[in-house]
Amino acid sequence: MLFLFNDVVFDLGDPRTTALGARADIAPEDLHRLTVGKSVKLLREMIFENQHVARTDPDKALFLAALIGWKTEDANALLAVSPEGARTPMDVQIRLASVSLVAMHQLRELQSMGRLSSHAVNMTVWSQAPERMRA
Repeated sequence: MLFLFNDVVFDLGDPRTTALGARADIAPEDLHRLTVGKSVKLLREMIFENQHVARTDPDKALFLAALIGWKTEDANALLAVSPEGARTPMDVQIRLASVSLVAMHQLRELQSMGRLSSHAVNMTVWSQAPERMRA
């Protein structure tokens, strides 16, 4: 499964397997018990700590992408932004979307050529996603 995390495309394989294998510090039974809401809360906390986690800590980002992909069973893209002046993780804005396989492959191709930009992601994904897709 291809998954877009902000402006980075990850190949997750099977999201459940990837999430379970990515974090040795979290017991598998704890990961199984996580709900979508708690997964989004964990995402907000990590983004609050490091807004650029998708670029600066790909292992954590891969885990978060896999967790969201696994728990939502539908989303394959997320946009997570900590607005200037954010005081708590709850201020972090999250959007989720289900993006076509064709669009995901195009984004991955741009990434492999070093040409994937926030603008390309916005035009391909977020300008098309309805407002109701906010988490």
